[in-house]
Amino acid sequence: MNEENTNWNLEKLERQAIANQKFDDFVLNQSGILNYKDLKVLDIGCSNGFKTELLFDKYENISKIVGIDVDNKAIEEAKNKYANNHRYTFELKNIYELDAKEKFDIICLSYVLQHLEDPKTIVSKLKELLTYKGVLIIKVPDDSFKFCYPDDEGLLKKIFDLYENEIMRKQNTTKYTDRYIGKKVYNYLRDAGYSDIQLYYNVTDTVNKSLEERKNLFKSSIYFRNANNKTNVEDKAQQEMEELLNKMSKKFEDDNFYYTMSVLYYIAKI
Repeated sequence: MNEENTNWNLEKLERQAIANQKFDDFVLNQSGILNYKDLKVLDIGCSNGFKTELLFDKYENISKIVGIDVDNKAIEEAKNKYANNHRYTFELKNIYELDAKEKFDIICLSYVLQHLEDPKTIVSKLKELLTYKGVLIIKVPDDSFKFCYPDDEGLLKKIFDLYENEIMRKQNTTKYTDRYIGKKVYNYLRDAGYSDIQLYYNVTDTVNKSLEERKNLFKSSIYFRNANNKTNVEDKAQQEMEELLNKMSKKFEDDNFYYTMSVLYYIAKI
């Protein structure tokens, strides 16, 4: 296994977890799995355990919580923080090393599936790890569900295209990333033989948002595509991205500018 520290932005992941907590809770409750006792959870891509605790710790009927991640720094942080909490186990492990020896009632992938080289195969493989009553919960982005108005220069598409072609593919952590995976997951699940597939959309937009809220939305939804601290990016692409992001940032300061995005949540059973 490659134990290279993947340098995910832990601060960003924690902000995302806090911002999405209410809808994450809603989806988990919609799954129906919380009606059972003595539940076992597998959180794939657990990072430092912050989002794992935020989602699952409140439920007394969850008896065991296992988190795995490929980020050595994040896993060490999680192990240290939860060393005296016997509900939690954190392991430096990638998704391809999972086997069916231990079954889980809840398997959660939050912003993970889009980064995998072969997501369709993984979705099928995870069936083997679910109990008879178990649920698979997948949370994914899809850039085709992002749009804005007015955008006469086509800034949003230029940003997305430049990021995908000149930045994202050249980074070790995102070289397989599919930013348009959201709409594909239903077919992955159906082809793998899952039943009772449910889909929920968490929609965020600029309507009635304050200037500070709009700026934060820009930062979390678009600005991460910058070339800062990225490797193998040509100077021309870096400069072009900076100019595009600066223009888009100014649009978010306009009360009349509209932007919307959706995060897709899938619930599936075997």
